[in-house]
Amino acid sequence: MQAEKHLFSTNPLMGRFLRNRAVERLFASHDREAAVVLAGAVEKNHPEADELFLRLLNLRNDSEPVMHAALWNYWKSRRFEELLKRTQTSEALQAELLQALEAMPQSDWGSGLLFALWSQLDRDDIADMIEAQGRHAPALEMDALFGMVRGKPERYLNLEDPDYSIFEKAWLAASSVQRQRVSLTVLNSQKPRLIAAYDHAVRDEHDPQLIIEALKLCGDHDALFERLQGLPFNAALEVIAFWAESGGRPKAPAKAAIVEQAVALYREVARLLPESRSSALPGTREIFSFWTERYQSDESIRRDLSSPDPFRRAGALYCGAQRDLIPRSQIREVSVNGTWPEKLAVQYLFNAPDASSRNEHVVWLRPQDNVVAGILSMRLPGTLEESSRLADQFRSASAEDYQHKLLQLLTLLQSYFLRGLITVDSSDDATESNAVETEEVTDVEW
Repeated sequence: MQAEKHLFSTNPLMGRFLRNRAVERLFASHDREAAVVLAGAVEKNHPEADELFLRLLNLRNDSEPVMHAALWNYWKSRRFEELLKRTQTSEALQAELLQALEAMPQSDWGSGLLFALWSQLDRDDIADMIEAQGRHAPALEMDALFGMVRGKPERYLNLEDPDYSIFEKAWLAASSVQRQRVSLTVLNSQKPRLIAAYDHAVRDEHDPQLIIEALKLCGDHDALFERLQGLPFNAALEVIAFWAESGGRPKAPAKAAIVEQAVALYREVARLLPESRSSALPGTREIFSFWTERYQSDESIRRDLSSPDPFRRAGALYCGAQRDLIPRSQIREVSVNGTWPEKLAVQYLFNAPDASSRNEHVVWLRPQDNVVAGILSMRLPGTLEESSRLADQFRSASAEDYQHKLLQLLTLLQSYFLRGLITVDSSDDATESNAVETEEVTDVEW
C-alpha cells in the first residue's frame, strides 16, 4: 500500500510529513493489515516509535474492533516482547497498559489475552484485575493454574478432572516460581482431592515430604499409609510417630491393623533406645540439620549443585537426593569421583554402590556394615532378600532388643506392601510357554 511505502521516509525536507501522513492513512483504514504494519514499524524503531506505540496502546475494542484484535493478536504471537520492553521502563506506560487491559472485552478472546499476559509476567496487579472483573480463562488448565497460584484452589476443585489431566497441564504451564506457590496452596488446602491430583500429576517433580505433610493436615490416613511405599524407612518412622501422637488411623481395616501394630512396635523401640546425646560441641551445629534448614527450595538446591564450594555442593546433594531431584547416575558418579564432603552426603543417605570407592584416605561408616543403618536406609518396601540378609546379620552378631524391634517393624510393613509379590526368573522347567509357577513363601516371618 502507498501509505506503507512512505512509513519510513528519510526525505530530508518532507520525511516527517510523509511519515505522519502514512501513519494517519494506516489508522484511517481500520483494517487488520494496517495494525500489523504499524506494530511492525514500532519494532523496527520507527523515528516516531514512542508516539506510535502509545497511540496503538490506546486503541479500544469498542471503537476499533478489527485493528484492536489484530494488534493484540500480533503482540501475543510474539510473546508480548515489544509491549513489555516499552512498558517496563516507564511508569506512565505501565498505567496506560493497565487501562488497556481493563478495557479488554469480556469475551473468551479478551480474557484469554489477559490470562496469557498474567501467566508470562505473574504480576499481582493484572491478577487483581482479573479477579475484580470476575474473569475466567477459556482454557480450563489456565484457570486452574491461576487459582492455585493465587491460593484459591476452588477454581480447580470446581472442575471435573477424574484423570487429573487438567491439573497436569496446569503444572506443565507453570513457571518454577508458580510451581512453588501451587505446592504451598496444596499444602494449605487440606483438600484430599487436590492433594491426590497434585500427587498423581506432578509425580517425581515434587517434594515427597510436602505430600506427607499435606496428607497429615487433611487427615487422609489411608492415602498417607499408601505414601509409605517408596519412602526411606527412617522417613516412614516419622509418619508412624505421627500416628502414635495424633491417634489417627486409616479407615481401611487392613491398613488400620498394620498401623496399630506399627505404632505398638514404634513405642517399644522408643522405650528401648539408649539415651541420645548431641554430638555438636557448644557453638557448633550438626551439618545435616544445617543443610536441611539452608536448602528448603528446589531452586537453591539446583543453584548450589554447581557451586565451586564443595560443602555447598554437598549440602545441595544431601537435600536434593532426599527430594528425588538428582538422577541416580549422578549420585553414583559422585560416590566414586566426588570430593569427600559430597561423598559424605551420599554415604550418609545410601549404601555405597561401588567397590572402588573403598580405596580412599577417609574411612566411611557404611550402612551395609551396620544392621540399624541398613534398616533405616532401606527404601520401602525393600526386597525379601534385603530383609533376609539383615536377619542373618542379627543371627551372626549380638543385637540389642531395639534392633530386633526395628526389624520387626520393617517386616510388618513389608507384609502389606509385598503381598501378592510376583518375581520373574530364567527357569526353563516349564513344559508350556504360558505356564505360571506359584510358590508359598515359607521362610519369611511376617
